[in-house]
Amino acid sequence: MKRLFVVLIAVCVVACTQSSSPTTTSSTTTEPPSSTTTVAPATTSTTAPVVETDGVTVTDDTIYLGVLADLTGPFSGTVVDVLDAQLAFWQKTNEAGGIAGRQVELLIANTGYDVATHVAKYEELHDKVVMLAHSTGSQQTLAIVPKLAEDHLVAIPVTWYSGWSDPVLGANLLETGSNYCMESINTISWYAKDFESRFGHPPALALLGLPGDYGGDSLAGANYAAAQLGLPVVYEGSVVPGQDLTALGAAVAKSEADLTWMAADPLSLVTVMGAAVQLGYRGQWAVSTVTFSDRLLDTALGGYMAENLYMATLMAPFGAKVDGMNDVVQVLDDAYPDRYPAAGLVEGYLEYLVARTVLERAAAAGDLTPEGVEAAAQGIDSLTYSGLSPANDFGDDFDTSIARATGIFKPDKAAFDAQGGLDATLGAGALSPLTKLQDFFVSDLAAGYDPGGPCYVLPSQP
Repeated sequence: MKRLFVVLIAVCVVACTQSSSPTTTSSTTTEPPSSTTTVAPATTSTTAPVVETDGVTVTDDTIYLGVLADLTGPFSGTVVDVLDAQLAFWQKTNEAGGIAGRQVELLIANTGYDVATHVAKYEELHDKVVMLAHSTGSQQTLAIVPKLAEDHLVAIPVTWYSGWSDPVLGANLLETGSNYCMESINTISWYAKDFESRFGHPPALALLGLPGDYGGDSLAGANYAAAQLGLPVVYEGSVVPGQDLTALGAAVAKSEADLTWMAADPLSLVTVMGAAVQLGYRGQWAVSTVTFSDRLLDTALGGYMAENLYMATLMAPFGAKVDGMNDVVQVLDDAYPDRYPAAGLVEGYLEYLVARTVLERAAAAGDLTPEGVEAAAQGIDSLTYSGLSPANDFGDDFDTSIARATGIFKPDKAAFDAQGGLDATLGAGALSPLTKLQDFFVSDLAAGYDPGGPCYVLPSQP
């Protein structure tokens, strides 16, 4: 299928990414939905109800959603998968009649994972869209939080910062799943128990993270788990962009840690790991969701990762046997039969589900202005996702709003190769080459953690 871009004031209006004209879908309802919502496949809408609009962000025939996405920065590979999935599902929704009889169109801006660019692109978009269906990055999203409140816009953050559970900071955000802090607490708790059962003593840890970003949140959880479980931390380092990462690999090797926890990006992972292994490191690795890409199985370290890497998960991998996966697989197989089964496709579907739910609620209330969409979003107490991700609560209490469940998977090199490696396609029935070790669970430490605020406060957070 063709890729079509229409440029509008330095913002891409993506009509299609390997599909013919993706926009938005959703059904209308006759009664306002309850505050607890289970997102589910859209139904067909054939009539356009009378709703209030501002005539700009929502017109008589179109609903405009904004996207602030890293399309050229360190997470661009995953983000492209996320957005393509959104586009496919919005197209499906539009074909079924759209939301409130209107077609949904995404206005996509490339932020390059740069905070200043993120803010600048927001300023270009904010008066053209009724909500943001995607915002890449913790620091980047934090920078626009005050503006979201001022402009009565709601955003779906593609960042799992523990601070979003703050009812004030996260008032105009609808995150999906758990957070970086909980995934490190759960994964290290699980690993420590397994390691001690095998070797009779607690594992020593090395901790690596991207500073001043999600790495700080993740390492805060890792240090908490280590302290509570009595695990020695023999090395802690920062993964700084532009830094000589081979030096970090050397430090990990020298530390002789039993487990290295890392929260960075896939390129940094393979660089640090390669240096450590070359220098004789014999420990294992555990990483946050955003740190691993199964495309790394195609590198020289693929076999090693399959034996020695554990991956925390905030959502089910593509093709996992959960109730909500059937719709994901069917629609994406049809839209992108030649596409690789990347994990980001599931996140794109989750973002679509959340945005669609908000728009449906606003339409049912008869108000598709930004203020009406904001009110609809803030009226949601919880969201569930049919097993695709742990549920989210959006209450007035920080501690009860934190989603604490995460999963653990292991890369499967044999499955990756059997499907054709990077040539695997959705049309051929390919799935994410990951083996489940632990379904979504909440460790005792995570269940008892009562922070009263973010596990880690981002440097620019007021």
